Amino acid sequence: MIDTHAHIHFPQFDEDREEVIKECEEKLDAVITVGCDLEDSKRAIEVANSSKKVYASVGIHPHEARNYSERDYERIVELAQSPKVVALGEMGLDFYRNLSPKERQYEVFHMQVEIAKELDLPVIIHTRNAAKEMADFIKKHFDGVRGVIHCFSGERELLESALDAGLFISYAGIVTYPKNRELRETLKYVPSSRLLIETDSPYLAPQPVRGRRNKPTYVAYTAMTVARELGLSFKDVDRITTVNAKRLFNLPLTGEEEKKRLVYQVGDKLYINLTSKCPCSCKFCFRGTEDYVLGYNLHLKREPIPEEYMYRIKNPGVYSEIVFCGYGEAFERYEALKKVAEWVKKFSKDTPIRVDTCGLGYLITENEKILEELKGLIDSFSISVNASNKEEYLRVVRPKFGERSWDSLVKFIKDAKELGFNVRVTAVDYPGFNRNEFEKFARELGVEYRIRPFKRFKKWEE
Repeated sequence: MIDTHAHIHFPQFDEDREEVIKECEEKLDAVITVGCDLEDSKRAIEVANSSKKVYASVGIHPHEARNYSERDYERIVELAQSPKVVALGEMGLDFYRNLSPKERQYEVFHMQVEIAKELDLPVIIHTRNAAKEMADFIKKHFDGVRGVIHCFSGERELLESALDAGLFISYAGIVTYPKNRELRETLKYVPSSRLLIETDSPYLAPQPVRGRRNKPTYVAYTAMTVARELGLSFKDVDRITTVNAKRLFNLPLTGEEEKKRLVYQVGDKLYINLTSKCPCSCKFCFRGTEDYVLGYNLHLKREPIPEEYMYRIKNPGVYSEIVFCGYGEAFERYEALKKVAEWVKKFSKDTPIRVDTCGLGYLITENEKILEELKGLIDSFSISVNASNKEEYLRVVRPKFGERSWDSLVKFIKDAKELGFNVRVTAVDYPGFNRNEFEKFARELGVEYRIRPFKRFKKWEE
């Protein structure tokens, strides 16, 4: 686990800093101690140099912007090139206290963004009482800039602009506070590949230790809340946020973290990733934008043989469900799907098998007998429809088979239900999606349905 935002170089840690760092070294993968002005950033670098697991950022907090100007450009560049510096910041806009004039905040913020472009470093963004202004700034100045919204406090306009720009979203201890239900609600809109956690220690201790001085290892409490809200395990959130932090801050990934996953576990379910090919180009899809999903690299460069999956599954009976769901469409490798499913059922008849599919299996395989062939092997289908009519489907899902896709999809759903499979149709609640019509569509087909939150990976208009 990584605490992506702490201030362990602050005076609050002067008495026991070595002890705190030792605890971090024992329990965490890394800590980033974040600078707030140039002198403070020097102290952050000194502390980072004292431990292999502590890194630093260099930046000017909006509160301190009054003391700096564009004349300080070269001073920041020089500090930022220290070996343990992994980011610029924290920087941004703070119109709550207005300790610096707004004009100077904008000037110093923009200067640091330009340095980030020059040095190819990510930025750590602070914003308070300036969500709209920050959203507008990101739209204008963040083309090609990597970074994170630190201690996100729940503003939807800022969330959308940040995700459109490819930024990460970091949740601090405030997400654990009982009254912050609306902030916790925003978690479901953040793609798993953009999620981070932090402490902002010594401030904002999470609920179980609220009132105490915060410290980096307390980031685990935030992870627990995130896991509970997203229906994930603590282990899942640990993996997801650790990999994301390493990707953003260019920290070394382990061999396991880099590995392209043929199978991957989430909670007590095992997922099988057969291929990266898919006949659809859904407007909301992450394919081509993100390779990492739920902390796993799923973008396969080759198509492994079925035996490679069998070897990795090992004992199918230990999982509550096995799901064919990966980067692409499982029916693109129908024979492999069938062979792996046969193997699973041979060793564990009671382990349910589900296929998550776009429902175009008939067109992909050019075989309308596939459902009959899968009887006794597959227990259920989760079919991603994302529309309630042909026109909407072609516009949003954009299948390569064109006009005939919709009728084939509907036939697949009806046939699967008639043959006794458990069938659920799903949709993403993208901009303009007609929830009522989709629910009506599912009821008319007599199948279950699920509507998933829309997670932004890029501008919807694009």
